[in-house]
Amino acid sequence: MNLQQLGYLVALDTHRQFGLAAEKSFVSQPALSVQVQKLEEELGVLLFDRTQRGAEPTAVGAQVIAQARRVLHEAQQLRELVQVAKGEVVGELRLGVISTLAPYLVPRFLVGLSTAYPNLRVHIEELRSEEIMLRLKDYRLDVGLLVTPLDDRLLHELPLLDEPFLLLASEDHPLAARATVSPADLASPGLWLMQEGHCFRNQVLNLCGRTASTGAVAYESGSIETLKELVRHHHGYTLVPELAVLDEVDTNPLLKRFVAPTPVREVSLVVHHGFVRTTLLTALRELILASVPARLRAGKAGEKIRWR
Repeated sequence: MNLQQLGYLVALDTHRQFGLAAEKSFVSQPALSVQVQKLEEELGVLLFDRTQRGAEPTAVGAQVIAQARRVLHEAQQLRELVQVAKGEVVGELRLGVISTLAPYLVPRFLVGLSTAYPNLRVHIEELRSEEIMLRLKDYRLDVGLLVTPLDDRLLHELPLLDEPFLLLASEDHPLAARATVSPADLASPGLWLMQEGHCFRNQVLNLCGRTASTGAVAYESGSIETLKELVRHHHGYTLVPELAVLDEVDTNPLLKRFVAPTPVREVSLVVHHGFVRTTLLTALRELILASVPARLRAGKAGEKIRWR
């Protein structure tokens, strides 16, 4: 067996179709099929069940694929160790970002990243936190950008931001008349929430002490922008992270800051504990920090409390 065959094996597991796996591997479908079959013959086991719908790993195939991912990762680390020794930021960066961060943070640093490191291929996906963690651990992502702490011993967290929560009220809501708000105010009726499964929803409910009004509505799109529009055009209020309203935070009277201690969410870069591309990680961290106001940086003075 060789690394190329293992690469085809992993590609087929990822895409579950021979044609798509071959396309992503830049080979013909027959070539990929032959190499997978040769590997099966060498090992003496069937690695994939072929069906009309595509390819599904067998029980032993799933174990072989998991080991193949580790082998390919270790081989890639040999190249990365040399790149680090040379101080190079090249190759590919596979970045996973949660949806409540992606539209507000990624545009701030992406152009700077591609300009500063033109030989770095950047691939970004918007994913749930659980999926990012899973992909980091099986080497399908290099770096995650998400809310921490995660309490996972296989992952290393590099805190970037302490991002405050703010309350956005509709013009006719009683909270619109308040200069500041406190967590106790979140018992007021009319709270709009994100759908279950989003960490931002959990953080809001934890901030409420899980005392949100029974009339709260969970909007199923998972979009902070939609929640903002619901508040602006209807009744009620919602919580937003500061990056989502950065352009209006000092001018919109309907945005309310919390009294101290300010509730914040910790935003971090997250990698597998065996990640060796320290030059890349440092460069990414510096670009992100340079793209946001200094007051949001983790560790800045001020009375804060992190909500999970």
